Amino acid sequence: MGGYDVEERLDWCKWVTPRLLREKPVHRWYVFPHSFTSELVHGLMDDWDLGPSDVVLDPFAGAGTTLLAAKERGLSASGYDLSPLAVLVAGAKVADYEISELERGWDELEDTIDPGGWTRTTARYPGLISKALPGHLLGAFEDIDRSISRIGVSMPARRFFRVALLGLIPQFSRSVASGGWLRWVRNKRRSTSLLRTLRARVSMMIDDVRRTDLCRRGVWEVVKADARSVPCSDNQYTAVITSPPYPNRHDYTRVFGVELMFAFLNWEDTRALRYQSFHSHPEARPRRQWFDEYMPPQHLTEVVAKIRAKIRDGRVARMIEGYFVDTFLSLREVKRSCRANARVAWVVGNAQYSGVTIAVDELTAAIGEQAGLRCERLLVARYRGNSAQQMGQYGRNPSRESVVVFRT
Repeated sequence: MGGYDVEERLDWCKWVTPRLLREKPVHRWYVFPHSFTSELVHGLMDDWDLGPSDVVLDPFAGAGTTLLAAKERGLSASGYDLSPLAVLVAGAKVADYEISELERGWDELEDTIDPGGWTRTTARYPGLISKALPGHLLGAFEDIDRSISRIGVSMPARRFFRVALLGLIPQFSRSVASGGWLRWVRNKRRSTSLLRTLRARVSMMIDDVRRTDLCRRGVWEVVKADARSVPCSDNQYTAVITSPPYPNRHDYTRVFGVELMFAFLNWEDTRALRYQSFHSHPEARPRRQWFDEYMPPQHLTEVVAKIRAKIRDGRVARMIEGYFVDTFLSLREVKRSCRANARVAWVVGNAQYSGVTIAVDELTAAIGEQAGLRCERLLVARYRGNSAQQMGQYGRNPSRESVVVFRT
C-alpha cells in the first residue's frame, strides 16, 4: 500500500504491552491481555496538548486503561464495551471511594463469610465452571460473591469487592488462558486459602486507593455498548485513545469464559456475546448496521484472495473481511461522536496467516479516511516476531504494532 507518513517510536515499545500495568496502583487490579499502558495515553495527551476541557472516548474500554489514565490527568472520559466483565472492571477503577467505607465493608464482609457453607452451590453453572473450580472452590467463590451483594455499602464499594474476588479466579482456576483459548492445568490451590488470599488482595486495593490521589471533578463512565453503534450524542468528544481487538483469532469470551459464566452470563448468553463480538476471531458472526458506503481497499481484496488460496478454512478469510467492516463501522462512529479537529489514536497490530502479511495499520488508515477521518501518520511502536510455527515455515517476518493517528 503506502502513501502514509510512517514514523518509528520504538521508545514506546513497552507502552503497547500490558506488562507495566501489573505494577501500577489501581491499573493492576485487573489487566487484560494486549492492553497498552497509561504511559501511552499520557504520551499522546502530551503530544496533543490535551487539558481539563477535553473529553476522551474509548469505544473498546477493556480493563479501563484509557479512562483511568484520563482521570489521572483530570480529563473526563467515557468508555464502552460489549463485555460485562470489562464494564465492571473499568467502572471500578475510575469510581470514587471513601477509605472508611471500604474498610468497614471488608470488616462486615469477612464477618459474614461462612466457609462451612462452601460445600454446596445454589446456582446451576455450565460444566466449564464446575471443571475450572472443582471441589469446594465453586461453592467458596459463590458464597463470597453472594455475601458481597448483601453488605451494607454503596454500589461502587460492592463492585470494588467483586473485582477483588473475580481477580482471584485465574489463581485458583484449573483452566488458564493460552493465546485465544483455555488450557487445563494441575492447580493445587484449594478453597482453604481463598479467604486469606482475598484479604491480601483487598488490602492491596485499599492501599492503592489511599496512595492514589485521583481527580474527582469530572465525569468518568463506562457503559455496556457496541463500538459499531455507540449510544452517545454527536460532536461530544475531543480525543479518542483506544485499541480494538487484533485480528489474531483470540476470542475473549473464551479467554475470560470462567469469569463471564461464573459472574455474569449463562452458556447461551456467552455464546451470543461471542457471535456479536468484533470480528477478530473466526466464530464471530455479528449483526451489523447497514454499511453500503464501505468499499474494501484493493490491497485488502488481494490479501483475502491469497488467504483463500492458502487456507482451507474459509472462516479465516471471512474473519479478515469482517474485521475491516467492523473497523469501518467503529471509525464511522468516532467521526460522528467527535467534534471537529478531534485527535484519534487507534492502536493496532499487523497480522500474518500462512505467510501472508496483513498490514492492519495501513488498511485501518485507508478505511478511516473512507469513514471521513484524515490520517496524519502511523507511529510504529514495536515489531513483534511471528510465531515459531510461522517462522519455521515462512522465515522471520516481524509484524508492526502501530498507533494510527487521525484527525476528524
